Amino acid sequence: MTDAEIIGALQRGRADGADCLWLGGGEPTLRKDLLRIAALGRRLGYGRVKLQTNGMMLSYAGYAQRCAEAGITEVAFSLKGAAAATHDRITRTAGCFDLLARGVELARAAGLALEGDLLVTASNAPELPAMVDLGVEWGLRRFRVWLLSATDATRDDPEVRAEVPRMRDVVPLLESARAAHAALGDDFLVSLHTPACVLPESLHGALFDAPAFGMRVVNPGGFAFDLADSPMEGGRFLPGCARCRHRTRCNGLRNDYLAVHGGAEFEPIA
Repeated sequence: MTDAEIIGALQRGRADGADCLWLGGGEPTLRKDLLRIAALGRRLGYGRVKLQTNGMMLSYAGYAQRCAEAGITEVAFSLKGAAAATHDRITRTAGCFDLLARGVELARAAGLALEGDLLVTASNAPELPAMVDLGVEWGLRRFRVWLLSATDATRDDPEVRAEVPRMRDVVPLLESARAAHAALGDDFLVSLHTPACVLPESLHGALFDAPAFGMRVVNPGGFAFDLADSPMEGGRFLPGCARCRHRTRCNGLRNDYLAVHGGAEFEPIA
C-alpha cells in the first residue's frame, strides 16, 4: 500500500468509529515504515494496535521494544506447528521456528500482549493441542484457529486439497485444547470457519462471529470490504441451513471447503 492509501484508510476508519488497528499482510514487518504507521495510528486515536506477524523480525535485538515505543499494544504470532520440524516445513523456511520463539520472548519482555494465530492443515492438525500448550508456555493468552483455505488459484492443486482439514477431524482436537486450559476462560480459544452445527455445545464459546467483530479490511489499490463478506468467512448456505436454530447468527460455509469435502457433515440443529 502507498503512504496515501494507508493514511486515507486510517483516517476513514477513525471517522467511522474504529478504535483498533490490525496490521497484517503478507508479513507487515517487511515494511521499513511499519513503526511509523503504528505511531500514526495511535496519534489518530486508535487505542489498540495489533501486529500480526511470523515473529522473525521481533527476534532482532531492540525491535520488539521499538514496536512498543511506536504504540503497538499487542502481537499475534503465526504458529504452524508444535515443533520446528512442522513449523519450518509449512513455512518453507529453515530456522523460522527458533526465530519465532525468540521473537515471542522479546515481545513479552517489551510488555506487549501476546496472542497466537494457529494455522491448521490436515497434516499438522494432530499437533493442535500441543500448539496451544506451547503457546501458553510462551505466554500467549488468546488463540485463533485458522483452517487452511484453498483459494481460487489453488483449489485444483492436489497438494493443497489434501491439506484442507476436515472440520469433524479438528473438533476433538479443539475440545482437548480447550479442556486442558479451561482456566483461561471461555473465549481464550476461537475457531474460525467452524459453524455451530459441527461444534458440540461445549465449544460454542469458541464460535467466531465475523459480523459482530466489525472489521474492515483494506488492501492495496483502495479495495476495502467487511471481514464478514470475505469468502474466507463463509457465505454459502446449504438447503438444510434454513431449518437450523443458529441460522440468524451463522456466517455460512466456505465454498472452497465444500468443493474439497462436500457438505455431508453439516446437519441443521433443530
